[in-house]
Amino acid sequence: MGARLTSITGLQNLTNLTDLQLGWNSLTEVDLSGMSTLVDVDISDQNSPNVEDNNCLTSVNLTGCTALEELRLDDSDFSNGIPDLTGLIALRVIDFDQCGITGTVDISDLPLLERFDFSGNEALTGVTISSSQPLGNVDLNANDCALYQLAVDEILVALAANAVNKGYVDLTSGTNATPGSSGLAAKTTLEGRGWTVDVNV
Repeated sequence: MGARLTSITGLQNLTNLTDLQLGWNSLTEVDLSGMSTLVDVDISDQNSPNVEDNNCLTSVNLTGCTALEELRLDDSDFSNGIPDLTGLIALRVIDFDQCGITGTVDISDLPLLERFDFSGNEALTGVTISSSQPLGNVDLNANDCALYQLAVDEILVALAANAVNKGYVDLTSGTNATPGSSGLAAKTTLEGRGWTVDVNV
């Protein structure tokens, strides 16, 4: 592999930039604040120089990225919290797999969100979503996590209450809990609408 970027500044000078692809470098922080034309951002797979599988990206400033639709930050180190997504109301896709995320993540205020990937976050115990989001138009992944039973149930109930048909959700593996009674009822509802629902049993 060739030389990797370890820092990057001045992106705000690219006033018409819509697509930013910075995957497979060694960036620890990226400032995208005020970049209101960005639509697609991929800063995945940032590893420390000469050390594979050592995720080093810990900070991404997305303030003012109001046009952003797709955000891929997988294989980062967000053990101290994911980037602030407040005000990113155009987001449709977020990818935070294998980012060391702990506790609960609330993504319920992203009104157009269709897809999330939180797989491989082994200490992630909950993902809060809203029944009004169009989630499921693209696959949803929170496999290989540590979701509590209440979290599993709440995800399934919210999905069952939305209007999406023929979606896919994977809540298997890791230490994810099995669904409770409300989760199982929601699973049945979703499967009746053509969904594929994978959960631990």
